Parts: sequence; C-alpha cells; structure tokens
Amino acid sequence: MKCCREELCNPDIIDGTAYFVCAKCGNVQEIQNYRVYTTDEAVRYFAEQTGYQLPHGYVNYIESTQGKVIALPECENEISAFYFGEGFYVMAKLASIDPNHQNSIYNAISIALDWGVLPGLVPLEGDGHTWLALDYRHSNDEPKVVVTETDEGNILTVANSFNEFVLKLRPYADVYDFDGNLICRH
Repeated sequence: MKCCREELCNPDIIDGTAYFVCAKCGNVQEIQNYRVYTTDEAVRYFAEQTGYQLPHGYVNYIESTQGKVIALPECENEISAFYFGEGFYVMAKLASIDPNHQNSIYNAISIALDWGVLPGLVPLEGDGHTWLALDYRHSNDEPKVVVTETDEGNILTVANSFNEFVLKLRPYADVYDFDGNLICRH
C-alpha cells in the first residue's frame, strides 16, 4: 500500500484490522481481516491459490534483481523484435509473494490477465506490453523463465529453470551506459 509515493509498512493491527499511517501526510488507511504471513506461509498460500510451486530460491532473489539485465534469445518475428530487439530485458523489482504487498505476485497475475498474458504464465515483473514470467504450461513444479509481449502473445524462453535464470543475470552497468545506451552485445 502506498501514500505520498512511499510504501506504507508495519501497520498497527487491532482486532484483525491493519491501520497504515503515512508519515508524510498523516493519512490513515485501514484493511480489515489483515493477516501477516511468514515466508513459509506465503509460499504455501501461493501453491494453494495457483496450484503451482514457486521455484526454490525465488524468495531469496525478490529484492536482488532490481538493476539487473538478462540476455534474450534472438527474436523470431517483427513484434518480438519491436519489444525485445536490443537483446536484453531490464528488470525492476520482482513481485512479492506477500499477498498484502502492493507489488504482490497476485496483483501481477490479475493485471497481466487483463493485458492478455497467456494462462500458465505467472508474471514476476512487467509493464503491460512486456512481462517477465514463470512458465508453468508444461510443469507445475519446475517452470521455465520467459519474457512475453501482449500484442501477439509471443514468448521467448530466457532460462530453463529459475536457478539458470539467476546465473544469467548481469548488472545493468555491464550492458547499458548511464544514459541507457547499449554498450555491450551478448
């Protein structure tokens, strides 16, 4: 939950209602039936809600991918080239597994479905037209990591597992300069 462009954290919880107070403006936002999840509970909740198992290590990398870049395979058509033609996908922060978080994986799923992301893809990060996602279409336990665009639904496989994905991550500064110009190829 945000107010004044800042994430509101650590609510006061009274009788199951969470009260978030903005330190800048004093605005109070409340959520009834608020529940705090441990990491293990959030992982189990994800499996219960989606029928999928999160990759081992996902929770360890949620915070550490911001400012990272992943190399993409060659684009096979004009639409993919329009969105992914530079050959890299720049990541923001991956979706949280906390159901209460504004940037939760559940919000990402809902928004991505509105944009036409295919069923079986669980978005981790994206902007509407392009998404980084876990691809559960062929396995409920070991998803591939893909990027997809929503104009025609083209998908490029980035890694065959989440661990492979993590190993392929590169710092933004190794690929782009300060002005966002590409300085390196695969």
